Amino acid sequence: MQSKNLVKSSGPMKALVASALALGLAFGSAQSSVAAEYVPPPEAFEGLGGWAVIDPRTGYVYGVIVGNWNEEVWQEVKNTRTIDGYMGCPGPCALRFQTRATADGNVAGWHGTQYHVDENGNPGYSNDGSVRFNELTGTFEINSQSGSGATTQQTLVPSKTSRDVNGEGTSMDIHTGIVETTTSATIEAAGESAAVRAIRRKSADSTLEGTVRFNGLGPIGTVTINDFDSLGAKSLESSVISILMYQGFTRIETVVNEESGEETSTQVLDNSSSFVNAILQLSQEVGVFLDSLLGRVPKSP
Repeated sequence: MQSKNLVKSSGPMKALVASALALGLAFGSAQSSVAAEYVPPPEAFEGLGGWAVIDPRTGYVYGVIVGNWNEEVWQEVKNTRTIDGYMGCPGPCALRFQTRATADGNVAGWHGTQYHVDENGNPGYSNDGSVRFNELTGTFEINSQSGSGATTQQTLVPSKTSRDVNGEGTSMDIHTGIVETTTSATIEAAGESAAVRAIRRKSADSTLEGTVRFNGLGPIGTVTINDFDSLGAKSLESSVISILMYQGFTRIETVVNEESGEETSTQVLDNSSSFVNAILQLSQEVGVFLDSLLGRVPKSP
């Protein structure tokens, strides 16, 4: 059975996958009270699936193996621990169900093991703790950081992996198990900065919610995002303009009706200020960043 590579948001990473036969050779039969308390979801016994090799003391995931067990077989293997060094895990370690197989029978998963070569050219592995099993919730926490400094936190529900758009059946996408993605970043432009916290409830969602704090606007400079897909960058800019005008960056614009000669005066944003223009430019950059989280090409201003 083939395995597929999984690409994390921080860069490509191959899933460490071993067969059930290799598991039988590498696991010993020591008792683990932590492992004995774990109850896999029913989906774990549907057929092929990805089982995470974890250190129960930290929850860190060191690799993902392929398993195809029924409940009877699980009763035999659930109390086993890996030998020291298995997949780099400082044993004794335990198994936790992570992903359902995709529709074509492939199995993949997430782990925090990194391959590296030291100054002497010797290869080795280390775990960065980026993927962790939560014993209380039965879910996995996936953390990553981009080159720009943005951090992403995701929650993976094993039973929801490889589902269709209705949350049923089997699909080719294991990412359906990701039920929440929270991205935090600092966006800078024209000497100003904004702290962004955006939440995507499901991987298939085309909307975001969260907050954007424009640091230069002080205590009232936080804009709440309820539905970025429908409101978009234009709505974000409108909210920023309202804050700027509230802070006094206004001017009176007078318009004369050509037919009646009647004058109408309106209070508008005074964009002659370099600070105002910097904040507006920053607002546009925040909109570009939020669009990128949804995989969209930014709309023209």
